[in-house]
Amino acid sequence: LVLEYANGGNLREYLSNKERFGSLRWKDKIQMALDITCGLKCLHSKEIIHRDLHSKNILVNDGKLLIADFGLSKKLNDVTSNSIANNMGMIEYIEPQCFEIDNYKKDKRSDIYSLGVLLWEITSGQPPFLNSNIYPLTSRISKNIREQPIEDTPPEYQKLYQECWNGDPELRPNIVQVYEILNQLISKFNDDVVVEIPSINDKPNTSDIYNLDDMINSI
Repeated sequence: LVLEYANGGNLREYLSNKERFGSLRWKDKIQMALDITCGLKCLHSKEIIHRDLHSKNILVNDGKLLIADFGLSKKLNDVTSNSIANNMGMIEYIEPQCFEIDNYKKDKRSDIYSLGVLLWEITSGQPPFLNSNIYPLTSRISKNIREQPIEDTPPEYQKLYQECWNGDPELRPNIVQVYEILNQLISKFNDDVVVEIPSINDKPNTSDIYNLDDMINSI
C-alpha cells in the first residue's frame, strides 16, 4: 500500500529523530521489519519486483511502514538486462552484481538484498555507509564489505539480514522465509502480537491509502 500523505514522513526521517529512535523497543523494530516484509511479499506474490527499495521509499503512517515509489518496479517477465537502470537508485542498497556484471538482470533476490540493508538500518537508526563516497562504496560492496551489526541485536535478526545481503544471490532467503523468521522472532518479544499478511484484495480503511492492486496494474 502507498500513502498519499504519511504523517510520519519516510523511514529515514523517522529514524533520524534520536528521541523517537531511542524509545523503540526490539519488538517495535522487528514489527517495522515485518511491515516492510509484508508489503514486499505482496509484490513478489504478484511477480512484481520493486527494484528501488531504500529508507526514503518507505513511508510511515501512525507507526506503520508502507512501501512507496513504484517508479522502477517491473513485472518479472518485463525485466530487461540494463546496466544503466540497474545502477539507478541509492548505491548503498544495490546488490554487488549490478556493479560487477554487464547487463545484469535483476530479480526478486535483488529486492531481498535491499531488504537486508533496510533491516540493518532499522537497528542502527542511521543510513548505511554514512558519509562514504559513492565510487569507493561500489568497490566495497563488491568486496562483500557490509555495515557492522549493532550491539545487542538479537542473533536471529542479525543472521537474517546478513543472509539477505549475501553477495551470492543463490544464498539469500526468499521473502516467505524472511517473513516466517521475523514472525517467529517477534513472538519471543510479545506473545500477544498477531501479524497478518495483508491481502492483495483488502480494501484500506482510510481515504489516504491507495489499493495495492491499482499500483500493480499500473506497472
